[in-house]
Amino acid sequence: MMLVETSATSRVFIYMLGKFLQRMEQERRDLYFGDLDLARVMEVVSLASVEPGMRDAAFREKHSSLASIVGIDGQRATNATSIANATGIPRETIRRKLKQLQSLGVIIEKEPARYVVQPGILQQPERQEAFARGIRATVAFMNECLEQGVVRWVPKPVDGGQEG
Repeated sequence: MMLVETSATSRVFIYMLGKFLQRMEQERRDLYFGDLDLARVMEVVSLASVEPGMRDAAFREKHSSLASIVGIDGQRATNATSIANATGIPRETIRRKLKQLQSLGVIIEKEPARYVVQPGILQQPERQEAFARGIRATVAFMNECLEQGVVRWVPKPVDGGQEG
């Protein structure tokens, strides 16, 4: 998939993207009590915890579905400084958000001051439903972009090379 001539469809694309982002922000607000910084901290912990594994084909195959539980040993822990660097949120704020997430039972300390996602938390029905809504909204956004001519499918080159 690639963007079509951007100057001709820029307003349409930005409008559609804005609608999509608003839907996603509302989902995040709903899950995290209206606190988008809390959502960002949880998301960074979640992403960092599986990032090394996602580069491994066997891990990706085993955990390709959000129904799969990644145990503590399968996760890489992250700390407040790394989260602050990734988000731009001050480290002291990150520390408070990490304590809040711990008290909610969604993250745990794997090592002192290093955090991972509580195994099984992503499989809770309300989170699975939120993920499903997010996936549906993303597919709808992509389809709308195709319908409006903002993006188009680009066939994979037969010779395996990059399309120019």
